[in-house]
Order: sequence, then C-alpha cells, then structure tokens
Amino acid sequence: MRFPSLHPIYYICVSFLSFFHCGVNTDTPVAPFVFLVPPNVPQLLSVVAVNSNITNDFQTDILNYTADPRPEYILKYYVTNREPQFVGYNLYVTTAFPGIIQTVQGEWLEDGVQPSFPHLPYEASTSSSRIMVKRIRFAVPPPGTEFFQKCQIYNFTIRAMLTGGLISNPSAAVSTCAIPNRVNDIQTLCSVGVGCNTTTCSNPACTTPSSCALGTACNPCTKGNNDLGCTCPAGQSPPGCQYVGP
Repeated sequence: MRFPSLHPIYYICVSFLSFFHCGVNTDTPVAPFVFLVPPNVPQLLSVVAVNSNITNDFQTDILNYTADPRPEYILKYYVTNREPQFVGYNLYVTTAFPGIIQTVQGEWLEDGVQPSFPHLPYEASTSSSRIMVKRIRFAVPPPGTEFFQKCQIYNFTIRAMLTGGLISNPSAAVSTCAIPNRVNDIQTLCSVGVGCNTTTCSNPACTTPSSCALGTACNPCTKGNNDLGCTCPAGQSPPGCQYVGP
C-alpha cells in the first residue's frame, strides 16, 4: 500500500509551529528574572561611654555620682533604610575589631529576639529631631549578663535586617573606651599600658588621632561634655568630640 506523500511545505509548517509552540497553552507561568539587591548599609552616628547613674539632670547626677561608676554606652544613629521589607537593626559589640563572621554570630539581643532595634521603613529620616538614642547597659545582655569593663575598648557595628533574615553588610565599626568619667581620669583609673591608658592608640591601624577610638589617650574628649555624649560645640569638629549634633 502506498501512502500519499506529504508536501514539503507541510513539514516546514510543522517544524515552525513546534519551534515556537504556536497556539499551545502550557498553563505554566514564565519564571521572571530575580535580582537580589542587598539592603543599604547603615551607619552609627556616635557611641559614647557614660556613668551608669547619669540622668542628664546635673543636681541629681552630682548626688548619684560614685567614685567607681559602672560604664554604660549611649548609642546614636539615624534610621536610613527604606526597603519595604526592612524591620530594624542588629547591634554587635566586640572587644576585638569585628570581622564579618563575628558580626554574624554575635547579635546583641536584649530580649533574645531579632532585630536588636525594631524599626519600619517609614521612620527613615536624617532630621536632627529624629536621631535614635539607645542606652546599652551590658556588654552581653541577659540571661548571660556581662557588664562593660573599665579601661576596655569596645567596638560597635550595626546591620540592617529585612524580613526572612536577610541582613546588610556591617556598618563601619565605632570603637571607644569604657570610661564613664571625663577623659582626664584615664590616667587615674586605668593601669599604664592597658586598654585606654596607652601612649599610642590601641588600634594598630591608627596613624592620626582622628582615627583613634574616642576616649583613648590620643583622642580624648576635649571639646565637649563626655558624660553627655561629647557632642561637638558649634564651630568644632572631631577629633576631640563625636559629631556636630543638636
């Protein structure tokens, strides 16, 4: 039996339709290209050691002052992340200059829940009236509580956190000395050659006073009130104070 031969044009049409799947509904959506954009990197504005008894009321502070106050820290920053999934910042506190692994593993969580400082995108602002101020009372928060130790230099970094656990790269580390008194007391409170009381900066990367930890012998608070944050007075700038603020 002979089968009727098919015209060559038929083969061309079949091949063409097969290639482009013309008229075929697969009910399968086309997968879009997904680009993972890392969250913006936040920055700390200032980190300053203060007396654990300080209330910002001069008369009260004089009455509460003791010869051996426990150091705590006042941390200041702006909310700058505007990503829709932004949920806040994670804080990291180390006694060594923090690397990537250290900051990932050492979140400072006061209540044990991330992020350290909850925020939402609508809070983003760099207005002087929107500076965020946090008081950090422990080097390690409860339940494994550890107090800050005098004369020790601590390093602070923050990372932005998005829903799903995605975090930004760490901010530039801010290092400062755990001395809650004015810096002139460094020589009387710290042993020579230990921590803050050194003739040179503790950080080997320091080559100029402005790059050294605030509160160290080579970068003291000389232009502001160290107990209240060492804010630069009008017309002044670091070193010798933290930043020009309200």
